[in-house]
Amino acid sequence: MKEISVENDNFFNIWPYVSELKAAKILSNKIKESELIHKVYRNSTNNLEHVLLVTEQENRFVEIVVDRKKKKAMGYLFLNL
Repeated sequence: MKEISVENDNFFNIWPYVSELKAAKILSNKIKESELIHKVYRNSTNNLEHVLLVTEQENRFVEIVVDRKKKKAMGYLFLNL
C-alpha cells in the first residue's frame, strides 16, 4: 500500500458515499468535511483505495474501500488502531 497525499485530488470522489454514511449515523455530522480525511492509501496495482476517515474517538477510523476500476465505493469498515 502506498500513501496518497490528502491534498492530491487524484483519489476517488468519496463525498456522495460519505453523505450516505452520515445519514446512517455511521459518521458524525460534527466533524467538518475539510478535517474528515485522515489518510488515503492505494494498492500496488492502483485498482483499490482505502480512505481513512476520522471519528470522534481517538485512533478509531471509518475506512472506505474504493474500487477505482469500477469507480465505486465497495463498502466501509471500522478500524481501531
